[in-house]
Amino acid sequence: MLFLLYLFWIILELAEGFFILNGISGWRNALLFLACHGGCVLVSYLIFSALMESDELLREKVVTKGFSFFLIAVATIPLVGPATVLLHVLFLRFYPVYPLRAELYTSVNSDVIWMVQKGFEKRTVPVTESLLASGLDRENSLKMLTVLGEMEWAVTKSGILKYLIQLSPFQNVVLMAIDMLSQKMDAILSEISQLGASGDLGRANLRQLANLYHEICYLDLCEPVMKSFYIEKACEYATRAYQKGEAEDDALLAVKYLLEADQVDAAKTIHDDVENRGGYDNNKWIPYQFEISVRFDNKDLFDELYIFIELGGGAFIPKRVKAAAKAWKKVLTSACL
Repeated sequence: MLFLLYLFWIILELAEGFFILNGISGWRNALLFLACHGGCVLVSYLIFSALMESDELLREKVVTKGFSFFLIAVATIPLVGPATVLLHVLFLRFYPVYPLRAELYTSVNSDVIWMVQKGFEKRTVPVTESLLASGLDRENSLKMLTVLGEMEWAVTKSGILKYLIQLSPFQNVVLMAIDMLSQKMDAILSEISQLGASGDLGRANLRQLANLYHEICYLDLCEPVMKSFYIEKACEYATRAYQKGEAEDDALLAVKYLLEADQVDAAKTIHDDVENRGGYDNNKWIPYQFEISVRFDNKDLFDELYIFIELGGGAFIPKRVKAAAKAWKKVLTSACL
């Protein structure tokens, strides 16, 4: 049906252009021209209606009655009007001027979706929450703080609290949000002080200290300038825990934190040490091996890992690792070509 409408529109537009170029003389030509132009306006409106009916969100949020009347008025301009209307309608329907429609996700490559997802994970809080925080009245802001107080601590929770601090116009809301962040930070620092003062820095306590320092960065509780300090402390204690017991779990923790801190050489040293000692569980190390191979541009190791990741090898491999491996394989293939 839509294809026929496009075909009729092209025929009528060409006929209209023919009359304009050759001149309109006599009543017969004038009536034929008006018929072609009226038909073109009608077909443009039918195409507009068909495309808008196929997208409920666009119809509700973007296309208003006033906008529809404006397009119809523009369409009455001979030759140029219908073309302008059709271009506007096609642009609105097929260009993502607002968040992507659900039906388009089936045609988007999974690697692209993963990259978009990782990009959004780096943001502290989604846009909707930040806009909501700036527009809340005092009562609803306090209700939000109550709900946040009952939530488990996560990146999103600390992010929303920071947005409330930045955007809320109410002083008591800002002070309560600051207090919640300060209490969490104080609780972590207090636990760190207790462990440090205990004098018993065994493997378990060193691991706990590393996790606590990392939690400060992960929850985004500290100032940006202090993040490097806390992640370095997490790396220090995780490395000391590994050196005390030389357990594989301690090595995994140390390598994870070292890679996050961009200390790739130290991470590779621990990885190679564990591999050389034997008892190496390859399945646990795949994500870290993959990152090390990419950081050191070790194509041979990457090719081996890629085959293992593709085949599975009886191991559970996170989807993000599979997606990253495929994406990086495409990059290497493109570079070779």
